[in-house]
Amino acid sequence: MTVKEIVEQWLKDNGYDGLYSPMGECGCCIGEDFIPCQSEGVENCEPGYIVKCKPGDEWEYRIVKDKPEVGNEQV
Repeated sequence: MTVKEIVEQWLKDNGYDGLYSPMGECGCCIGEDFIPCQSEGVENCEPGYIVKCKPGDEWEYRIVKDKPEVGNEQV
């Protein structure tokens, strides 16, 4: 089992959706595109939750620190 697989499993087991950078540089979801940066800088990432972005935003989703409240899952 790789470190990437261990981290991904820990996130799943603890109810997280992925990782985010507290410096606001990136975020990634568990699954196919997990840690696309190939671990460069991943030591600064923290567990986070997925939120959908508003229509017209540059991104489809973001990973954020705090779990959004029901009905408030969009930024």
